[in-house]
Amino acid sequence: MKEVILKAENLCKTFSDGGVQRHILKNIDLELYRGDFTVIMGASGAGKSTLLYSLSGMDAPDEGTLTFGDKVISDLSQDGLAVFRREHCGFVFQQIYLIDGMSVTDNVLCAGLLASKDKKQIISRAKELFASVDISEDTQKKFPYQLSGGEAQRAGIVRALINSPEILFADEPTGALNSKTGLDVLDTLTEFNERGQSVVMVTHDVRSARRGNRILYLKDGVIMGECDLGAYEHGNAERHEKLAAFLKDMGW
Repeated sequence: MKEVILKAENLCKTFSDGGVQRHILKNIDLELYRGDFTVIMGASGAGKSTLLYSLSGMDAPDEGTLTFGDKVISDLSQDGLAVFRREHCGFVFQQIYLIDGMSVTDNVLCAGLLASKDKKQIISRAKELFASVDISEDTQKKFPYQLSGGEAQRAGIVRALINSPEILFADEPTGALNSKTGLDVLDTLTEFNERGQSVVMVTHDVRSARRGNRILYLKDGVIMGECDLGAYEHGNAERHEKLAAFLKDMGW
């Protein structure tokens, strides 16, 4: 039986739009499992990013309960949520938020030292991660504006993983990249997942979605369906056809 790492119960989120209340998330019940590569899909405006931000503690739900392990995190203060994110979560976004005035290495070490005072350990882990995503020592010394899109996103993944997060949250991580570069980033996420890293990714891209073993389809703030694809296998036509059939049933 899979271990539940994060559980959402009756999760609701509402925004006010010109005085009109818009229900973005509606009574979401969801369990995320350790080691899964969970993909959240749906049309634009379905609430995908809102769900990801609510699950990760970046945004507080209006109603409902979030439980991480045996700890209810939806009751935490903003400072408490910040500590939770720093200690347990990593984030990769479509927009790559590296600090322009710092080298790639310093961007990563700065994030690591927020959660750990063991500088030697953080430096050692950074070296391992840079090597695993094929970022050379010369590239590590560069500033963000000197990087290609793919290099910057892979550096962003290193920064997200520096504190060994239990869940890596990714919001459209290939959305701003060309096809080849996006494929490299997907390969990187897949490799880390195969090593045991739990990943939750929002995407509208079917090619990206194929990397997940569990696909959730969100429509109008409700999870309409779920598809179990099993572990990723490159070139597995049957697996790809299963996803296509599921998305067609969902009205994709």
